[in-house]
Amino acid sequence: MKIKILSLLLAGALLTMHTPLILAQGPSSQWSAVQAVGIDERLVVKQKDGKSIEGKMIEASETNLTISRDNKVVNIARDSIREIYHSRGKAAKGKWALIGAGIGAGVGGAIGATKYSADSDDSEIYIPIGIMFGAGGGAIGGLLFGASKRQRTLIYQG
Repeated sequence: MKIKILSLLLAGALLTMHTPLILAQGPSSQWSAVQAVGIDERLVVKQKDGKSIEGKMIEASETNLTISRDNKVVNIARDSIREIYHSRGKAAKGKWALIGAGIGAGVGGAIGATKYSADSDDSEIYIPIGIMFGAGGGAIGGLLFGASKRQRTLIYQG
């Protein structure tokens, strides 16, 4: 009972510590924040019709945002933009692939170990096969997850 109360108090303390930071970092409704983004910085633009466009910054005038997407220039009217995110950093695909491979190997080995039986002749093959398939599947999953991990900051909300 004491552990539950201590856990709740700790969680409450952590939440109240970070609340002012969350409120202070709220989205800017100022178009000047978009105009301050440097050329070739990665932006994710969510439009009011629900579509998202990802590209590199070219220019932001008072009425339009111009970005480059797949080597094509895209002009987006300011009044059709719902949100703009500034995407920073590199996707850490290799790191997440290694983490996924480790987790997958552990899970695959555990599944293989459940199939192992000392009474059966060829049952020792299940553990290395489980590790091999688990590591491969985990690496693919980690790679896909890592490709999507970039730091996004909301800079405009229209």
